Amino acid sequence: MVKPIARPRSVVLYAIIGVAWLFVAAVAWFVFEAPYGVAETTTSTVVTNAANPAASPVASAPFGGKSPVGAPPSPTLLAAKQRGKLRCGVSSGLLGFSSRDGAGVWSGFDVDFCRALAAAALGDARNVEYISSNVQKGLAALAAGELDALSRTVTITMKRVTEIGVHPVGVNFIDGQSFLVKRSANIRALHQLSGVSICFQSGTTAEDNLKEVFSGRKVSFKSVAKAEYQEMIQAFIKGECEVLSADSSSLSSIRVSVLPHPEQYVVLRRRISKEPFGPMVRKGDDRWLEIARWTLMAMMEAEELGVKKSNVDAMRAGDNPRVRRLLGVTPGLGQALGLDEAWAYRIIAQVGNYGESFEANLGYSSPLKLDRGLNDSWMRGGLMFSYPLR
Repeated sequence: MVKPIARPRSVVLYAIIGVAWLFVAAVAWFVFEAPYGVAETTTSTVVTNAANPAASPVASAPFGGKSPVGAPPSPTLLAAKQRGKLRCGVSSGLLGFSSRDGAGVWSGFDVDFCRALAAAALGDARNVEYISSNVQKGLAALAAGELDALSRTVTITMKRVTEIGVHPVGVNFIDGQSFLVKRSANIRALHQLSGVSICFQSGTTAEDNLKEVFSGRKVSFKSVAKAEYQEMIQAFIKGECEVLSADSSSLSSIRVSVLPHPEQYVVLRRRISKEPFGPMVRKGDDRWLEIARWTLMAMMEAEELGVKKSNVDAMRAGDNPRVRRLLGVTPGLGQALGLDEAWAYRIIAQVGNYGESFEANLGYSSPLKLDRGLNDSWMRGGLMFSYPLR
């Protein structure tokens, strides 16, 4: 009878496995434990722009706080502190978003973000210089360092982010392009716009949207392009075009605040595009991007938690751990941004949460009376939500 071939004993196999684990442990110890005598080094390059202080890094801690260990300070923040004002780009006058009253005081949904950013970074929501322009000039000024932030109805697109040199802070309003028509025209569908003259602002996403949508449907129209926003509106009022096309919220604002007889006009419910709006900052200052982004997130987080201007002090004294962390009772968030721990508290106390800003400027408490819709909190079926602040 043939004897079976002898197999290696299990003890040999265990020995091999043991040696392998020892090797892995040694490598892990060398990589992660940083043994004495081995120093980790980093190299950084600093570029100074003497002509533009906002584009030059400086060594200073932001308002009331210290820069996190190893994190470069924000040159944009220091420049704003030196001048005592945040330079914020806004639209040239759009009721509900950014407009000036007779006394020259700015207000609106986009203005509120500028104020919130100033409250967080400079300590006072009033420390803002508002600079109005159209979309193209605003983006160019931001990329050149002439603005600290751009907060206006500007769509976040791939080309704007990759080619112009700006960073979106986040989406704070979701809109879509539509049409403003005379109620008597009885226009309700896109095919009824065939052959009509349409006013729009050149150099915006409106121009491309019209071309793409109508060519795809084989519907022709007469283009009436205007370089400036106000020129576009006046052309519609004077009868140079039969239809006005822009973002739906802008059309609602024009209808209420500019047209002599608002009841004679209607904004079509049909949308031909998605337009995610959001504040923007210049590329090259990551610390400032973080401050701006978490300013927006703090406003949204406050709405989710029920923290608002009228109860912020009472909520601050409560025992909800998320509220205490947001408002700086539990430290950590301020240090992470290089700010003091009261940065978010000031935003809510001086400006309010996201929902308060929407309702006062765009919602049913405003002349526009816009429904929250997609801009409602995710907790009520909308698309607005905060990243976790922890």
